Amino acid sequence: MIFVSERYSTIGMNKQLLGRWVALIALVAPLALFAQTDPLFTHFTFNKLFYNPAYAGASGQFCINAITHQQWLGYDDESPYLKTQNKDFGIENTLDAARKNIAPVTRGLGFSAPIMVKGNNMGGAFFSLVSDQVGYETATYMKGGGSYAYTLADGSNIRLGVDITNLTKTLDATKLRYHDPNDPMIPIGQPSDQHTTFGAGVYYSNPNIEDGAYLGVSSTHLNPQTFNYGGGIGGGTVQVTTNRHLYIVGGYKKNNFMGNPSLSLDPAFLIKTVMGKGGMVKPQLDVQGLVTWNGLFAGGANIRIYGLGAESVSLILGYYPPLLGNGPMSDQKLRVGYSYDLTVNHILRNSAGSHELQVNYCFMFTIPERPVRVFRHPRYMERSPEWD
Repeated sequence: MIFVSERYSTIGMNKQLLGRWVALIALVAPLALFAQTDPLFTHFTFNKLFYNPAYAGASGQFCINAITHQQWLGYDDESPYLKTQNKDFGIENTLDAARKNIAPVTRGLGFSAPIMVKGNNMGGAFFSLVSDQVGYETATYMKGGGSYAYTLADGSNIRLGVDITNLTKTLDATKLRYHDPNDPMIPIGQPSDQHTTFGAGVYYSNPNIEDGAYLGVSSTHLNPQTFNYGGGIGGGTVQVTTNRHLYIVGGYKKNNFMGNPSLSLDPAFLIKTVMGKGGMVKPQLDVQGLVTWNGLFAGGANIRIYGLGAESVSLILGYYPPLLGNGPMSDQKLRVGYSYDLTVNHILRNSAGSHELQVNYCFMFTIPERPVRVFRHPRYMERSPEWD
């Protein structure tokens, strides 16, 4: 059995991409091995913690983040495989109905907090939960980590971070299509496996470059793991590996854009690649620019380049509802973001595009100082000169 997708590349086999998820059934050796990539987000500047733990606490605020990414809507499994039926000891071949909704769907929820020591940001901690469904496989990432921050003499900041991820993968083999029901590679039921992986990163920010610039380098799955979907009809085993990922993110902020004090510009880029046994697997580059008006409305575009060609062009919108920050929770900031990705490669023929909705809420939490209470007692009162 061979699974080939844009998130899967066979090791030692043909790496031709045949869509995001296409199930091809063949009689092969009793072991198949594949490499898988992590989920992708168009709002990558608001989800840095998924791929770089060093960003934890960098904003100096407590932040809650939720995101949902529905990719390639309308992408169905229309593989023209015949389903063999036995009626009264006769053989009848019928075209199996198309499997609906096999396009990737990613949902995530996270929380991060700064670590403050005597008013200084010394690092941060975070926790996130991400579910990524690609075709008939679901990957669940339960991740936690922290960072340590050090401020340099010029006011810039460098942060080091580590994380640990509990990754669970489940394959719904009941929905697989196949030619030969006796194929020994066909898994049974819904096999599942889980492993622990580690990640690390460094994040540098400098408020003196433009109106603030940053650069981060990180890697996930430093200890690659192999997930087994065993228990096949003939004892065969399908294995999926999580190879190391390398991320490089950077950007800056420019206020008073085009001489207008109401506008600010936020350009950014993200480089993502998978480190396989044969080297890097088709690096992915995202380049985007956002323009914000009066700190309330944002709009921009993103272009994603995969390999040597463009994969998608995206429209990004954002809204910052004004909030009143009174009481112990101050400096609140709520952002609602939406993006529409238009695929510009061959997948455009079978997809209506991708949608992403992201909500980010950040706030400061300060403990009010206790008022000083003065207790007076005759035993501790000083003698007044007027008493003499």
